[in-house]
Amino acid sequence: MNPRWFKTALINLLLAASMGTLLRFAFVEEVAWMKYKNILHAHSHVAMLGWVYLALYNLLLHAFLPPATLERPLYRRLFWLTQLSVAGMFVSFPIQGYAGFSIAFSTLHVLVSYVFVWQFWRDLNRGDEKAAFSALLAKTALAFMVVSTISLWLLGPIIMTDLKRTALYYMCVQFFLHFQFNGWFLLGVLALFFKRFEGHGIHFNRNSQRLFYGLVMVSTLSTYALAVAWSNPKPIVFWVNSIGVLVQLAAIIVLVALYRPHARQISALLAPWEKGLFAMAAVGLLLKVAVQTAVAIPQIATIAYTIRNYVIGFIHLVLLGVISSFILGLSKKA
Repeated sequence: MNPRWFKTALINLLLAASMGTLLRFAFVEEVAWMKYKNILHAHSHVAMLGWVYLALYNLLLHAFLPPATLERPLYRRLFWLTQLSVAGMFVSFPIQGYAGFSIAFSTLHVLVSYVFVWQFWRDLNRGDEKAAFSALLAKTALAFMVVSTISLWLLGPIIMTDLKRTALYYMCVQFFLHFQFNGWFLLGVLALFFKRFEGHGIHFNRNSQRLFYGLVMVSTLSTYALAVAWSNPKPIVFWVNSIGVLVQLAAIIVLVALYRPHARQISALLAPWEKGLFAMAAVGLLLKVAVQTAVAIPQIATIAYTIRNYVIGFIHLVLLGVISSFILGLSKKA
């Protein structure tokens, strides 16, 4: 990987963590000068778009593309344009919240991400491993990332009108977060994980891979129903979400079945610190699935989308416990 790029992403993680600490401290002592929502927006944007996005950007490029392709200046320029947008959000959100400059920097990030997806997809399809399972996961992750941004284009008009106080605003925000976390981030790290061991000649069962992919697609799409249930709590909406989380549970069972025949071979390829990080990510993933499986019960689903701390805890479990642990564990090799 590019060490300078990864250090930049780590700095963004430190900034996000510092703002998160400040937000927690505000519940202990009054911070008179702080506008809580503005810092919260800066914290979430820097964590997701500065840390996770740029780390995956770096790792995916160096895992899937040949050095000759990476030597072209486009990817370098895209990285620093993206970092410029993150720096702009870090400064503008605490000062003004959602307003002219912060929206402009957020828009820049989205537009640059589209160029990245377009170019990476083209370069990946030119490679010899375009048919590999890891490549399929990588392309699907990027597709979900693009899909998630559809809601962002709707947020502008919604924020400028009275619609900001309606369910439509909430559904758009949840649409973005859902497909970022469960689509782009999760499939991105899984693509890197499979790529890591495909490169060492480990051949996973093809039929199980196809089954896992199909189950993940169904569960990712259907579990968005929980966000819809907030404004439309009809039984059919809860049932769609319940089916989705049960399908997700089946996907995890298939993933474990994919891993088990190669467990010793994979373990032999990992340093002790990598094993620790992957174990942490695996535990976090199992907890994520367990929490979401409990949401298959409509009464618990109602708690999940109405109690704010439940949602905040779940987001941090996924971002820190699963995604960040995977990224740090993959950072040596990819």
